[in-house]
Amino acid sequence: MATSDAPPTHSALAWPPWAISISVVIVYFLAARLSLALIDKADGVAVFWPAAGVATGILVAFGPTVRWPVVIGVVVATFAANLLGDRNLASTTFFAVANAGEPVIVAGLIQRFYGAPFELNQLRRVFGLFGATIVTAFMSGIVGTLGFMYFHPSASSAVTIWRHWVASETLGTITVAPLVIGLASFLRKAPPRREIAEGTFALAIVATLCLLLVFLPHEPWTRELAIASLCPLFVWIAARVRAAFTAVATFMCAMTIVWTTIFAIGLFGDTRLPLEERILSAQATILATSFGALVLAALFSERRTHELAILEREHRLEEALRAGGVITFDWDLRIGLIRLSQNAAEILGLGPRQSLSSAEWVRQIHPDDRPSVTTRLNTARPDEHSHSMTFRFLRPDGRGEVWLEQIAVTHFDASGVPTRINGLTTDVTERMRFEEEISRAWKSAALADQAKTSFLSAASHDLRQPLQTLRFLQAALEPRLPDGEGRNLVGGIARSLDTMSSILSSLLDVNRLEAGDLRPSKRDFAINEVFDSLAADFLDSVAEKGVRWRLVRSKLLVRSDKGMLEAMLRNLLSNAVRYTDRGTILLGCRRAGDKIRIEVWDSGVGISQDQLPHIFQEYYQGAHGAERGGFGLGLAIVRRMGKILEHRIDVRSTSGRGTVFSIEVPRGDSSRDTMERARTPRFEREDFPDIILVVEDEKSVRASLSRLLKTKGIDAIVVATANDALARINRQEIRPDLLICDYNLRGSANGVDTVNALRAALGWNIPAIVMTGDIRSEVVDSVTAHGISVLIKPFLADELLQHITRLYRRSNPDNPTGPAS
Repeated sequence: MATSDAPPTHSALAWPPWAISISVVIVYFLAARLSLALIDKADGVAVFWPAAGVATGILVAFGPTVRWPVVIGVVVATFAANLLGDRNLASTTFFAVANAGEPVIVAGLIQRFYGAPFELNQLRRVFGLFGATIVTAFMSGIVGTLGFMYFHPSASSAVTIWRHWVASETLGTITVAPLVIGLASFLRKAPPRREIAEGTFALAIVATLCLLLVFLPHEPWTRELAIASLCPLFVWIAARVRAAFTAVATFMCAMTIVWTTIFAIGLFGDTRLPLEERILSAQATILATSFGALVLAALFSERRTHELAILEREHRLEEALRAGGVITFDWDLRIGLIRLSQNAAEILGLGPRQSLSSAEWVRQIHPDDRPSVTTRLNTARPDEHSHSMTFRFLRPDGRGEVWLEQIAVTHFDASGVPTRINGLTTDVTERMRFEEEISRAWKSAALADQAKTSFLSAASHDLRQPLQTLRFLQAALEPRLPDGEGRNLVGGIARSLDTMSSILSSLLDVNRLEAGDLRPSKRDFAINEVFDSLAADFLDSVAEKGVRWRLVRSKLLVRSDKGMLEAMLRNLLSNAVRYTDRGTILLGCRRAGDKIRIEVWDSGVGISQDQLPHIFQEYYQGAHGAERGGFGLGLAIVRRMGKILEHRIDVRSTSGRGTVFSIEVPRGDSSRDTMERARTPRFEREDFPDIILVVEDEKSVRASLSRLLKTKGIDAIVVATANDALARINRQEIRPDLLICDYNLRGSANGVDTVNALRAALGWNIPAIVMTGDIRSEVVDSVTAHGISVLIKPFLADELLQHITRLYRRSNPDNPTGPAS
């Protein structure tokens, strides 16, 4: 809503200045001639000067825009009225100055202290008009008295003349000016028809009473009748209609009092009293009547204004409560009645009722929530008088239930007994439904995540099994081909298996990343190990696109998780190949203090600067992402792995010229690497136990593992189920020195249960190794908790042999020999 700081303006009097002046001249002249007809013969001063009220009322009502037309009209009318009588030019000039100056000063004071538009609808404004009128009458009385004293001889003293002048001007102003001000307010905003009809009817009754006062004889009972009749009328008019109607009523009464006094008729025409006393009595009655009636009208007007403001605030509050679904309530515990705001009928389904009994309120609360609500209400204490609770309310109209959230305060009497509860009750049905939907969505998401985890676990096992078989077969084949082309082919198979294992681990690590279950295994290794693996994988795909491949090898060592680092670089290289159509792709590293900065360069399409902050977000694809494929996950995985490894990742790019990604990795310890290489074992037959029992339900894995152990001279007994192993032990056909068992066996028993059963059958804590493709931490932890070693498929044959020798040495301390170096 537009607002303006411009001051309010007077009601516009759309007349030209000359028309205003002529109108003022006519009205002022007629009023002046009327007043001059009521001159006190003793001093020549009119006992009532309504012309002053005409000029003052016009200036106050219409403001400075009519000041000069009014002043000119007053001056002209004063000269005409006085010169037509017995006044001379000099005295008339003084009277004209006094008459013109008084309304100007009064209007100026009103404008200064009350602004515009001015109405008699406030008590302070009534006092202001009366005060300004009296002060100005004192001043104009001095000027008028000087005119009398010097240019119009009078039998009365100067004080008497001044006193009569002040009384006449004051009575004329306070009688007529409110009438003009009220009529001007009608021009600004016409009252409703009902108010016009009621006000007109009341004024007609006042006019009738005033007419009766003219014809009734002057008796004691007539004065009592006048007071008893007019007082209720003035209260009625003041209470029911605008102050302007009160001004009209006081004007009619004033004119009646003046005429009956001067002409000695009616109530104020008691000829037994001197004229001077009758005039004083009439003036006092006019002043008291006008002042009292206008004060009463202002008080009622303020009351109506306050009532309207309260009603407006109540309406706005109701609208706000209705918009927010909030109910206000006041629960009187002494009489058992709850009063509710108007919108309660709509929210609670109460129909036209605005209140409920305590019993009915409690009865409508949902049975499941009723005990908690009553308990909370009954436990209120003076030191803990506020409460907040949420419950369901059964609508009496049968349209279901609503969720309510109540915040209230309990009031207590002096003895600590609760007497009243009031507060707010909010309809939170939509919020509760939304929260319920969110809860269902969370449960659905949790089930979906659990299903995904189960699927990935199953997929992990099923994919790792054939890879493990190939590992065992490659390890069994390698000793049979000591050199030549066959040995090179076996080496190629080994590298391919490494790559497949790395890719599989990377895919499954995404799930572990989301679950926060991926823990790095850092060690020192040569960066060339990763570079060679990546070069073997990407050389052909780079050549197919006609792009030049450049690998900058290095003898530097890094400390990181080899698999995770390789997965990060593999994602970066995959993006480089996808977005590069010509030029070069480079992989290399350089020293950066105590770090190694591994960099991937490409001369592809590049990334614009506005996209750089978003490229590491999940599923984000740049301008060329959709047309070149991909899912927008690669860089998100790189960022999350880098955070886990505490490796800083940077990127800089120029659109159309290419991109550089870098990963900062801690430098490895060369001496530690030398020691690790020195500890690389060369296995001898004495390093292994005599008999190893293998439980593996997968036929291909059983066969390949059997061949591997046979090449090392190990007597391996391989069975398919736990029952087969237990049967042979119970028949005392075998007594193994070490167990190797798969975790996921067909049937109900898993690898841990099988090992525990075999240990019980053997009667000792035989060392055992469990092989599993399930990478979940809870699975690994459950295995190690039973003192069983774990190998995650697919693993190298040397890893298995190292575990066997270590466990054999630990269980057989009499054989201190270890793998030869």
